[in-house]
Amino acid sequence: MAMRGMRRSLIALTASITLLAGCGGSAIDTAADPSAPQADTSAALTGTSTGTDAAVPDATVPGAGTAGTATTPGGATTGGATTGGGTATKGGTTTTTTPGKTTTTKTTGAGTSTGATSTMSAVEKLVATAPIFGGNGPCKPATLSPIAIGNVSTLSGVIGELMSPVRSGLETFAASQNACGGLNGPKIELVIGDDQGDPSTASSKVQELIQKKHIMAFIGNIEVLTVDAIVPIIKKYGVPVIGSDLTSNTWFTNPLMFPMGSGIQSTAYGYLNAAVNYFHVKNVGQMWCLEVPRACEQHDRAFRELAPMLGATVKKTIQVSITAPSYVQQCLDMKSAGVEALGLTFDAASQNRVARSCTQVGYFPHVMPYPLGVGNEKQFLQGNKWLGNAYVSMNHFPWFMNDTPALKYWHASIDKFNPGFTNGGAAVMGWSSGALLVAASAGLSAENPTTQQLLETLWTFKGQKWTTLGGLTPPLTFRENGNPSVPYCLWTGISNAENTGWASGTSKPTCTDLIAPSDPQIQYVKH
Repeated sequence: MAMRGMRRSLIALTASITLLAGCGGSAIDTAADPSAPQADTSAALTGTSTGTDAAVPDATVPGAGTAGTATTPGGATTGGATTGGGTATKGGTTTTTTPGKTTTTKTTGAGTSTGATSTMSAVEKLVATAPIFGGNGPCKPATLSPIAIGNVSTLSGVIGELMSPVRSGLETFAASQNACGGLNGPKIELVIGDDQGDPSTASSKVQELIQKKHIMAFIGNIEVLTVDAIVPIIKKYGVPVIGSDLTSNTWFTNPLMFPMGSGIQSTAYGYLNAAVNYFHVKNVGQMWCLEVPRACEQHDRAFRELAPMLGATVKKTIQVSITAPSYVQQCLDMKSAGVEALGLTFDAASQNRVARSCTQVGYFPHVMPYPLGVGNEKQFLQGNKWLGNAYVSMNHFPWFMNDTPALKYWHASIDKFNPGFTNGGAAVMGWSSGALLVAASAGLSAENPTTQQLLETLWTFKGQKWTTLGGLTPPLTFRENGNPSVPYCLWTGISNAENTGWASGTSKPTCTDLIAPSDPQIQYVKH
């Protein structure tokens, strides 16, 4: 895919990001065999990242299975697991374990003292071996005292059904991870609150979980309508939000928020990329939501800014209400403007009403739905052929793909702990947020785990290859006294012609070094 370098690489990546290969193919509907070996995929994605990626040591990781072991969620490890602690040496590699920190040093040359060295931190080692990231380490139940982890999301109200799969995604994550080490030993006690789409309820729920449940962190908050209301509470108590719905600049302009995917501007890029490079048309437009004015305006602005960078022409954009019973006039306006590829930046229920209205007036553009609009898969896949062959640019991994070790583990965990739940983008946002929490837990001490320890580990994320968490996220950069930055990295899902399932998807994201001028991350771009 040709990318135009109008704005060069994020400082998080220093050099221009090499395009990450997106591998298409049919979606896999059946989950992986839980007994299949889980290979390490910490290097599955290729690309240029900041700093020096530590070499993966060839020594046995203390307490982890050796190559060739098979790992299942909550299951035993078979095929030659090796355990140990303290210091172990093999082939010029030394692993030293101290409370709360593990450092592995690999020496070039067999045991020589003059060879070059590189160190692997505890978080790098965890990402390289833990099954949730596609590693082949053993799963042992968490046995230490539980740590309270919170989530406040919109689970009821006008968009509650759309966002509700996040609960199932998080519950599956907690059950699976508690069967596989928890948070570096402690169990996860998951506490979920429903903000009902109301800002005042959101702030009170967040404060309640901090003061009464004593949570260490929030994960995967889906708060499209309410996120701005919780910012003062988060700042007051210093409790981070790890992972989110990624739907507004708020998630990318607060040092205590740690997004696990690309921001809303990336999906505007995704619309344009789909139109120009997949559908091969240049006249584009979008309908965008009235109910979330700040976020949707940010998306529409980026859409207009990025269009000329990709050689597209924005013919028309229209703000609409998701409560409208019909969109006949808007369909006529888009048809009259000559829009050939249409973005739909709102929920799946409204997308289906748009489909019926546009069919009624004989308007059949190429369609590009917003990824969280498919947060609840059942709401989108309604058999409406107008939405058939829709191209969904996803800023999260596609829940229906099953061809990488990390994705196989995701499916195996669903089969074991929560079979049959309603899947969708909201669910995988919960799961990938949980994966980021697991990575951050590498710095937790067994005796006295603290929020500060989580933060200090997260601040080591500087876009290195391992920050893709086995392919579950783009490369992530976090700053102690600054805002996060994540390049525009997108997966793909394409619905079948009948809009009853998925025809194809990509299990690895494709990234670009383009960035919208209005994106707050622009401050970290080299000019």
